[in-house]
Amino acid sequence: MKERNLNADLIRCVAVFSVVSVHFLKNNGFYSTPVDGGDMLFMCMYRSLFMVCVPMFMMLTGFLMWKKQLSRQYYKGILKTLEIYVLVSIVDLIFKAAVLGEEVTLWSAIRGILAFEAANYSWYIEMYIGLFLMIPFLNLAYHGLKDRKQKQILLATMLFLTMMPKMVNNFNLTDLSWWASPGSSTDYDKLVPSFFTGMYPITYYFLGAYLREYGKEMKYRPWKKLLLLMLVVVAFGCYNYYRSDGAKFVWGSNNTWGGENLITAALLFSLLLDVRMERWPQAVKNGIVYLSGIALGVYLMSWMFDKIVYDAWFLPHVADVHARFKYYPIVVPAVFLGAVGGASVIYGVRKGIHALGSLKPTGKKR
Repeated sequence: MKERNLNADLIRCVAVFSVVSVHFLKNNGFYSTPVDGGDMLFMCMYRSLFMVCVPMFMMLTGFLMWKKQLSRQYYKGILKTLEIYVLVSIVDLIFKAAVLGEEVTLWSAIRGILAFEAANYSWYIEMYIGLFLMIPFLNLAYHGLKDRKQKQILLATMLFLTMMPKMVNNFNLTDLSWWASPGSSTDYDKLVPSFFTGMYPITYYFLGAYLREYGKEMKYRPWKKLLLLMLVVVAFGCYNYYRSDGAKFVWGSNNTWGGENLITAALLFSLLLDVRMERWPQAVKNGIVYLSGIALGVYLMSWMFDKIVYDAWFLPHVADVHARFKYYPIVVPAVFLGAVGGASVIYGVRKGIHALGSLKPTGKKR
């Protein structure tokens, strides 16, 4: 039996906590508030840090599945993900009908599940299904390269196709006055081809595979990675503040999936791989393994607890958006722990269903 990679479990735990943390901005009114002042600058940096959430999940897929091969057994590996998605969807649909008062019919429920709309954060599942189906072929391409240099060229190509356009096709070079107030317009000039930017999950996948193969050979001390991560987070936060200053937060392609967060995610991912966990208490290790095992459920269940914590409790009592930021240490852990509890139930139900399905009649035939 292979020894469990605790660093991979730790990465998954940090990623799912980052999901809940970055949704704090979506739920507390940050995106509808003018970006002005020190607290909004801090929130821009906060966003730059926690946007590592989904990228780290995608990189972890490459890190863990980089040697998977085409087989009938391989395709069975998607079943657990689909089962968790369907169970969470059913819970969310019941919540929408019973608590939010939405009309839910049998047809709308089936259609919502098939369209990946029943569970509100399930866009990731739709993406993952496509990535999962391509993984054996992506691995053939990756392992078909003869050496490290060719794999670096593969990464450079993917970065050029998916990340580079997001970073450089973000400027108005026609109107010089735009630079004084970039938040006033989103009319940008295209400088490099951008047709393949939607392939960014494959870029993350190959990056994760590359770190699995060569990550230990990178001669950078953890403190240098940490310092660089902090500098990058501050730099991107300040840059996004400048791009949005005086206006509502500007969603440029640079700060969406596959843009600048590729840099922050790669740095944090590499840093977490360096964490030495041998002397950590066994109880802590067990907790990390358990949370890692239910992380997908926590991700999907967090929407329902967002609605419970934010809409029903937090927002009605704290009206000022700027005042809400200081409640992060209370609100985000509350959502996270609620989602952990909900996910634990979901995984328990799934386990029970499988146990019932494996029961065989013991009576003798007459």
